[in-house]
Amino acid sequence: MMARRKKDFGGGNCQVSSTLYNAVLAAPNLAVIERHAHSNHVPYVKKGKDAAVAYGSYDFKFKNNSGNDIKIKCSTDGNSVTTTLVTLKEI
Repeated sequence: MMARRKKDFGGGNCQVSSTLYNAVLAAPNLAVIERHAHSNHVPYVKKGKDAAVAYGSYDFKFKNNSGNDIKIKCSTDGNSVTTTLVTLKEI
């Protein structure tokens, strides 16, 4: 599953965690354990699709219930953040 967000003011760590949150929501067998909404609207994601993080207080956590390992791949091209979740199969 892949999620992409556009570049805008704000973001940083929370733009990455929000993009990961949306990828997790789109993937089967992944369960959100902890997620916090921002207190105000953030411009880089639709309302209710954000995941605020703050060292020592807010975190984003999910559980992998798929039975397979996953790899989280994140990248940016300077205009957007992309997160891809890849299922790793045992050989």
